[in-house]
Amino acid sequence: MTIAPAADNQLGLPSSTADRRVLMLYVHVPFCHSRCTFCDWVQAIPNKDLLRKPGDSVREKYIDALCREIGERGAELAGTDAMSYVIYWGGGTASSLDNDEASRIMTALRNAFDLSTVAEATIECSPDTVDAEKLAFFRELGFNRVSSGVQSFDDERLRRLGRRHSADQAIRLTHAAREVGFDDVSIDIMSGFPDQDLDELRHTVDQAVQLPINHLSLYSFRPTPGTFMRRRMNPDEKRGYLRDQKHLFTQARRLITAAGLTEYASGYFGKVSPFAAMYFQLRADTVGFGSGAISLVNQQFLSHRKGLLHSYVDAPTSFDIAVPASQDRVLISFLQAGLAMFDGILRDEWRVSTGTDLDEVLTRPAIAPLADFLRGRGLICDERGIRLPVRNVGVTLIELAFEMAMSQPELA
Repeated sequence: MTIAPAADNQLGLPSSTADRRVLMLYVHVPFCHSRCTFCDWVQAIPNKDLLRKPGDSVREKYIDALCREIGERGAELAGTDAMSYVIYWGGGTASSLDNDEASRIMTALRNAFDLSTVAEATIECSPDTVDAEKLAFFRELGFNRVSSGVQSFDDERLRRLGRRHSADQAIRLTHAAREVGFDDVSIDIMSGFPDQDLDELRHTVDQAVQLPINHLSLYSFRPTPGTFMRRRMNPDEKRGYLRDQKHLFTQARRLITAAGLTEYASGYFGKVSPFAAMYFQLRADTVGFGSGAISLVNQQFLSHRKGLLHSYVDAPTSFDIAVPASQDRVLISFLQAGLAMFDGILRDEWRVSTGTDLDEVLTRPAIAPLADFLRGRGLICDERGIRLPVRNVGVTLIELAFEMAMSQPELA
């Protein structure tokens, strides 16, 4: 089965319709070699679980449970005229998997889903967990894209972030990925750390744009409660932190664009990633596997909560959250994600994925304050959907994320 993109599709990507589904298959690997001081993705995971190594009995049970969930949910979706278009393995650190673990998971996916229609298959790789041989193995396994969380090319900054890799290792990863046959290589860098200055960030950007990459993601630090870096921030100085975040992000964007990488979503530069664009714009159902993974399937929002590794092992097909995608809190998260795309949120895709009308959603009491804030930032509403002016997208979303994070009390 093939799905042609809609006639007005500016990115040439497929979208689900009421009678044909496009799937994005996400695999969550909740293991790392260390706990980074800035990372909010793994802060709910106890250290003893986060740091489990291959061969650990609990980790082996997790891989078993993951494969079981893939098989059972694949069977549920069989015969639904669904096409798998994107695979993404993240975490945690997906590249911390050894060859046997990765092979077992990919075999489970191949047995449960037809992967012949997959256009993009990405694995997140930390520079300290791979070499040329392991990258070649991932390429042979079926991945065609590598995404690496580099964050900085300043070794002192990397040390303070709790990263185990050096700037040199990050550089070598991109060259090795190209040499073993990856056509698509992406890296992530970060801006807006509380003590970061423009010279440091400029150095990281200058290093990044010289590498053999065709995609670059720029993320602004989120001061999420529970992270080491958030605990070191002075709440009384949050206005200054936010001002600096917006300034650094804006300057980094200018430097990256000047180097020749085109920005297609806030902080996303280069060749458009189907995973990013389709996730932001709700073009497909997301089928997430693993502890901490979320799904959007048949207008239902499903989630395995982060950190509940042992509960997941016991019942991998039971969800901690299972609510209609039309729930206000879910829709707010979709709105903030979707507006990252310069092309904005698309009416038809929104309706198919959430079962709601975009105009009606913006009038709901719980969502109207956000809608009013966005209108104050120039929200554009037309027959295609809604979007922010390109000049306003980045700083608006940084402010929303920052205020949301800082409004939450620090964890005890």
